[in-house]
Amino acid sequence: MRRLPLSLLLLSLLAPLGAGCELYDGPPQPRIVDAEDGVLEDATAPIVLAFSEPVDPSTLHVSIVRLETDVEGNLLDEDTDPESTPEEFFAFSTALTTGGTAELVDANATLVIKPSAPLPVGPKLALVIEAGLSDVAGNVTTVRKRLLFGYTFKLECDKPSTIFPTGKYFLLADIEKPLQTQVQLWASFYVDPETGRVRGQATNADRDKTQVCPMSCKSTEVCRLLPEPQCVAPSERAGTPDEHSDYVPYGTPPTGYSFTIEGCAVDQPGGKVVFATAPTDVVVQIPPVTLRNVTLTAEFAPDANGVLRGTGTLAADTVLIGTTASGKGEGNLLGRMVSAEEAPPGIPDPPPAP
Repeated sequence: MRRLPLSLLLLSLLAPLGAGCELYDGPPQPRIVDAEDGVLEDATAPIVLAFSEPVDPSTLHVSIVRLETDVEGNLLDEDTDPESTPEEFFAFSTALTTGGTAELVDANATLVIKPSAPLPVGPKLALVIEAGLSDVAGNVTTVRKRLLFGYTFKLECDKPSTIFPTGKYFLLADIEKPLQTQVQLWASFYVDPETGRVRGQATNADRDKTQVCPMSCKSTEVCRLLPEPQCVAPSERAGTPDEHSDYVPYGTPPTGYSFTIEGCAVDQPGGKVVFATAPTDVVVQIPPVTLRNVTLTAEFAPDANGVLRGTGTLAADTVLIGTTASGKGEGNLLGRMVSAEEAPPGIPDPPPAP
């Protein structure tokens, strides 16, 4: 009996399967060109959105918004509040384009976006692609997609700054990687108005255990007064920086910590200011966590009531849990200035400059 070579035998067995199966042809996959780890260099340059294959232009709906989410990670137009919407800088469809211009090139495989004004430096942004995006063969994306990105900021403290004053600030850092958690900080910033140079001290903030609720709280709970009185776990996240009155500074090790910040405040058109810091390390003894080369970048501006508010990002080159490296650290930052009358006592000042 003649024997077939093993390779021919396998081909003969697989041939009937191949004849009845088709390769999966998925919908177009988007990416932002030159966004290294989600970071672009030049806020004045066009944004190039490339797809893995040509798209059907009539199905392409794109917007660029400030990344602001609720506690569940939903964009402001994805939550249950019909009146909340994210701040939108640009929107494109074949029927209407706002906030700039856009052109489909490369046989409809690339969208070149040119915002009418530079996008903000500091806050994390989201390029949102609505569900329904299809290729020319009709393969459809059934879910909304968001590509997160932002811009680098070079520290050059060489211009006067009048928008970011010396004072006390309350910051919320919603950490996304490597673990999802929230860090609350009280900060004392000293700003040289002639150069914009900032020297500050950021200190861990804990919920105030001395506050008393109308109801009785368990021994394992503390009283949260804002947005309404409620007994909560000490680790309960804050909803907004306006809940600062529920927090007091606590920098005493091993559970407390504090770190010095060097940075710059650079005034921007439209009454805004970009605040960015040089890399610094943050060390917590319990739990044993070390963040290497932490940087903060945020854009601040006065709100309708004159309160200086900011949104931005926190990044760390490496996060060590114990002695184990757990990758880069990433998170979103919310903050506001707090008047001397409202700020709690005991917020540490930065040490004198060397």
